[in-house]
Amino acid sequence: MKQLKNWDNKTWLSSSKYNLSLVKFLNQKVKFNKKTKVLDIGCGRGILISLLYKKYYFENMPIGIDIIKHEIINKKIKITNINALKYLPQTKKKFDLIIYKQSIHFFKFLEIKKLMTNSKKILNPNGKIIVLSLNTKINNWPKFKSFNLKLNKSLKKDEKIMSLIKSSLKKYKISSFNFKVMLMKFFYLEMLANRFTSCLLNFSNEELKQGVKEVNYKYKNKINFIDRLTCIEYTKK
Repeated sequence: MKQLKNWDNKTWLSSSKYNLSLVKFLNQKVKFNKKTKVLDIGCGRGILISLLYKKYYFENMPIGIDIIKHEIINKKIKITNINALKYLPQTKKKFDLIIYKQSIHFFKFLEIKKLMTNSKKILNPNGKIIVLSLNTKINNWPKFKSFNLKLNKSLKKDEKIMSLIKSSLKKYKISSFNFKVMLMKFFYLEMLANRFTSCLLNFSNEELKQGVKEVNYKYKNKINFIDRLTCIEYTKK
């Protein structure tokens, strides 16, 4: 299976503006303080938990887990290269916040059930699970034709995943995180070439090259759109 390496590397998803907006969004849901214990599943380079640490100076290092090894950007966070399916059942730690940001779709349906069950087990009282995933109804990313077809297929699977999560958690809240993306077209073309999303991983180099040409022809030099995520929020009582 090909691995997604560039989703948070030189994309709007790695920008300070985007991640600070996400921190603000989380702050509306979680009562953070220095004692808050955070786990980020599928953390990438750890940008989000690094910003959370810089804002709250947690006594306990925020922990991120990811199967891909990246250079650590902040010595005040801990990133472990391990599959969540293995980490969650064996850890002795308890957390106040467990984040799945655009990572849950990498798991199979039965695996997701296990993840939700084990995540609930390692939550402290009043702890939260927050799952963020692409809005399955509205997606405004600039796309070439075959990318659009593949993404739509992926979003239909995401709908089933979100339904599964809801049934696993039982009691939950739904909200939206929306971010206005403004970037130059050449920057977005580079993101496409670097396969910034999992839907691009299986395109051949030639298919991707043609897709980049299609987007280059179709869009103006400045690209503006809304990146929309759906949030499922669970609180342990």
